[in-house]
Amino acid sequence: MAKRDQILTAALGVFGRYGYRRTSMELLAQSAGVSRPALYLHFSGKEDVFRAMGMRLLDDVIAATETAQKADGSVGDRLYGVLAVKLKLLVGSVEAEFRSEMLAEAGVIADDLMRSFKERHLAVIEALLESAAGELELLGVALSARDAALLLIDALTGISQEAEAPETLRRRLRQMVDLTVRSLTDHRPPAPDPSRPA
Repeated sequence: MAKRDQILTAALGVFGRYGYRRTSMELLAQSAGVSRPALYLHFSGKEDVFRAMGMRLLDDVIAATETAQKADGSVGDRLYGVLAVKLKLLVGSVEAEFRSEMLAEAGVIADDLMRSFKERHLAVIEALLESAAGELELLGVALSARDAALLLIDALTGISQEAEAPETLRRRLRQMVDLTVRSLTDHRPPAPDPSRPA
């Protein structure tokens, strides 16, 4: 089991550096410090490695988002923390030129894992928004917690695929979260304009 974990840990670096298409079993074996025959003892091929690596990563992301959801801080801080986990994974481990490719390949090779992950991630964000419903006044807008969570996930996907510096992407994510929270909390009627007759 330790050898399999070693291979999966190395695989993230290889796929992140070379993308899915340019990664070979030879590169995976070299990076993990095992022979190709030893690699085939654990995995049937590159697709199998990719799926297993994806499953492990997605489980880790969900665990980290659940922790971020329960952290101390404002709704905006917790929401940013939950979303930043996925951004950190993509930006921190996949070269900018391969982010779109990796997500596209994951959608083909591991569509079931990606759909499951999206539902689990959505559930964490939705629970966070529902727990803050009094603060956010979600019921006062024609937007459910689920709809708001879906919009946030879609926006995060777009941000994470940009070929920008990590700090730029983190700043954009923070701005998006701040705009979202502000729009969901500021439902006061506008102050009357003293220059207009009543």
